[in-house]
Amino acid sequence: MTNVGIILQIMFISIGMVALGLILNKFLGINLQSARELRDKALNIQERMRTAQATGNAQEMFAMQQESTALMKQMMKKQLIPSCIRCVVFLGIFALIGVFYINYASGILPFEIPLLGDGWIAVYFLFSIGFSLLIWGVKKLYRKLTGKVDARSKISKEILQVLSPTSQGTASSFQIPSVSEETEKLDSWKDRIKNNS
Repeated sequence: MTNVGIILQIMFISIGMVALGLILNKFLGINLQSARELRDKALNIQERMRTAQATGNAQEMFAMQQESTALMKQMMKKQLIPSCIRCVVFLGIFALIGVFYINYASGILPFEIPLLGDGWIAVYFLFSIGFSLLIWGVKKLYRKLTGKVDARSKISKEILQVLSPTSQGTASSFQIPSVSEETEKLDSWKDRIKNNS
């Protein structure tokens, strides 16, 4: 088979792999409903944290910090497990492609790409990156022209902003006051009452 025929075959395989990646992202990624639920939980935790800070309740603040950490772990799990599944699927398909094109490990392209060579792997990565960038650019252009926003990524950013300590105002907002600070506040409060009476 000629090099042009091999390049065309690899091009169609890379188009199929990019399409498969989009399909897996659609079905295995965080859906809009679960992203909204996570955002609502994060906003609830943020409100309860503000209330605990306002009242100076150290136990409640510690509980909110633990809830915030658990929610962050839950969100990461929902993002990492589908990514791992996609990775395993792609490695399996990539290994199959390697078996079929083992005889074309070099010499397909008239030039060599650093780290990838001039064989089927280089051709695959060129087409894969090219098609992925093309789809990304078309989506970006479409959103810019229509004014639509990717709701899932927007909600994910909101969740991360809500759960990050700096979103509460200062970086120290999640810190729990020490016992000496608590007794100092109580002492000063008692002193104020004594002075007023």
